Amino acid sequence: MFPPLCNLRRRLLASTPILLPPPLHRLSTTTSTPAIRAPHTPVAVLWDLAASRPPSKLPLYDSAVRLHLAASSFGRLRLSVAFLHPCHRLPDPDPSTEATNLCRVCGRRFRARDALLRHFETIHTREHAKRLERIESSRGDRRVRLAASLSLKLSKYAKAARELTAGVDSRSPADELRRAGIHSEISRHPSASLRERAQEVLDEGSVRCLMLVSGKEELAPLLRLAKEKGVRSVVVGGESGVARWADVGFTWAEVIAGKARTAAPSMSGKWRDRDVLKKLEWRYEEDDEEEDVVFEEDGDGDGSEELAGSANGKPWWKLESDGEDSRVDG
Repeated sequence: MFPPLCNLRRRLLASTPILLPPPLHRLSTTTSTPAIRAPHTPVAVLWDLAASRPPSKLPLYDSAVRLHLAASSFGRLRLSVAFLHPCHRLPDPDPSTEATNLCRVCGRRFRARDALLRHFETIHTREHAKRLERIESSRGDRRVRLAASLSLKLSKYAKAARELTAGVDSRSPADELRRAGIHSEISRHPSASLRERAQEVLDEGSVRCLMLVSGKEELAPLLRLAKEKGVRSVVVGGESGVARWADVGFTWAEVIAGKARTAAPSMSGKWRDRDVLKKLEWRYEEDDEEEDVVFEEDGDGDGSEELAGSANGKPWWKLESDGEDSRVDG
């Protein structure tokens, strides 16, 4: 008797290996897009605060930070200077706004500064003290890992506390710019100081991208000089027409909205491709050592008589080999 077919089918199914689909994390690694290479071009930022002011609704510190983010998208930030007039002061806060005081830790807004200080002292200061106690009570590798995981929160708290302890009554923009990482210089003529510093930067050749934050038409010759030297130029706030002399121009609204930061990598890629094509471009260079051919004319004739009387009086169409053959036959 043969065994029933159902038992044979069960044995075949049991012996067949089950192929499981690959895990999802492996598939995601193969289909992930390659990372965009960050540009390493040295960038210099020169800002004339009197000629190009950011929107008054946004604090000067926030505008300066977003300007730095846009500049760092073009390359490595090497120099950042703002030129101020001695009489320049920050605008008074608008009382019609609902919230003028922002907590840099949690992002909450307060109408009164006292409420912000009370909120910061009650919540964030206690949380910061608890984090420090956790780090101090830990030992060995656990302490190192805990300090590394909490480093971002600790630095964020320290930055917010430093901002709150800064001078509140001071209306000078130098403090706000210094906290944003921009060196400020006091000058009676900010536009002239900016042109002098830009000229020094171009003569040194230490940067390959120059960002000018100004709207003065006097910068047009400077932008043409930068193009001759192969330095890329970016103008911010040049709505009056100076931006047409630069390689690319942005308004303050585009910088604050983040559009300049988004467009910077693609512009840098186009500039690199243009430089490569320019190096590969073939140019015709005339050889200076080429000798000039001079035709000498003897007499007024066209040279036919001399050609006819050459070769020992023989006609021009008769070859010398014909004469030699005739001698051999004779």
